Amino acid sequence: MITLAGTIGAGKTAWGGVIAEHFGRELLVEKVEGNPFLAKFYEDPKRYSFHLQVYFLNHRFKALKEAMVHPNTVLDRSIYEDAMVFARLQYENGSMDEAEFSTYIELHDNMMEELHSLYEQQVILKKSPDLLVFVHGSFDEAIRRIKKRGRSYEQIEGDPGLYKYYQALYDIYENEFIKEYREKEISPVYTLDIDKYEISNPDDVKEVMKGIEETLKKERGFVFPEE
Repeated sequence: MITLAGTIGAGKTAWGGVIAEHFGRELLVEKVEGNPFLAKFYEDPKRYSFHLQVYFLNHRFKALKEAMVHPNTVLDRSIYEDAMVFARLQYENGSMDEAEFSTYIELHDNMMEELHSLYEQQVILKKSPDLLVFVHGSFDEAIRRIKKRGRSYEQIEGDPGLYKYYQALYDIYENEFIKEYREKEISPVYTLDIDKYEISNPDDVKEVMKGIEETLKKERGFVFPEE
């Protein structure tokens, strides 16, 4: 199982699709379309941050359970980011109060314990990813990509608070999330530099796939699980 991580606008879904195709699987994507809280969150973070995070957590938990019963799957965001990045930032910037944050963390931890229990009962094949692909690049590039994809509620024009939110999110990913993820030894990490590799360039894609395969071979002893 491969999962991707990275700040908003980094290109996780696009790269996830390429990685999934390379490994002969469909990408399990983060549910954006039809999400009843996402646009509302951007309008009123204090009111809707808890609702949004619970919605994403529930969706991610179901996707992760589905992924863990198959030998070869790709997810476009990891469940570890929900608590270690997004909920934490909502709490630190005041969008979640202490009671909401504590409730969310307890729910997240209970879900992770359930995954471990299913693993121990041999209901699922594994309890952690084989590889985390960290989609990383400059903050300016992430902002450029947010603007390019054109979701109206994500745009920073006339909203300095949203720009600060993106900056804080980026800083957590760059300076804290990956460090904590490595310290917890959840899985190996491959860093995909979007300033260096362009998804529209076949040679760049080939180089990235080669790097992912080499990391899997070195850290897990295989490229495809059936090996």
